[in-house]
Amino acid sequence: MESQLVFLLDVDNTLLANDEVKKELDRRLQETIGHDLTIRFWEIYEQVRHEQGVIDIPLSLTRLREEVPITQMKEETYRRAHALFDTFPFFEYLYPHVLETLQYLRTLGLTVIVSDGDRYFQAEKIVNSHLASAVEGRVLIYTHKQQHWQEIRQRYPATHYAMVDDKAQILADSHVLLGPQLTTVFVRQGKYALEPLPANFIPTISVDHIGDLRTYTAQDFLHA
Repeated sequence: MESQLVFLLDVDNTLLANDEVKKELDRRLQETIGHDLTIRFWEIYEQVRHEQGVIDIPLSLTRLREEVPITQMKEETYRRAHALFDTFPFFEYLYPHVLETLQYLRTLGLTVIVSDGDRYFQAEKIVNSHLASAVEGRVLIYTHKQQHWQEIRQRYPATHYAMVDDKAQILADSHVLLGPQLTTVFVRQGKYALEPLPANFIPTISVDHIGDLRTYTAQDFLHA
């Protein structure tokens, strides 16, 4: 059944303070595998992101294990490092009022998480932070979500969409594809907040904090 309004919400630095998560993971990794191997892990992390076009924690950890000999990193130490990601308390890093905001937006339309990332770690992050339950299990994960608009629209048909993201380029790309059927909502949080906007693009709505969306009505999103 077609909805009048569907909210498509990003996760990292939109609902969850991912920059802070990374800082804390770095601290815990240094305690577990030491300074030099932690630096090497993040180098591999960036290499994988460049190759795959998306963050892939499991692949980054696998490559670290393949590269570092047992004499330098015992298997028990590696398993402890791996467990840091599996057991990380993501719910502690939700932005203020995130769950209340999701509950409020659900009174205006259908809420769907549409996130970039690997299918394993990103899914664990979304479940363990209680975000999946907050949107009643409506979660989609892609490498590049703006390339999957046809599938998204088939899964959640709507008269109008509101895309909520911290990356202006993703909003701009999506606006080109959907035009007036899409309201772009730019949340100025995280490391992308201060980057210049893409050429010829101005977000429909801009807010400093995700919780600010609780002051907007359905008509604000439908007729912005």
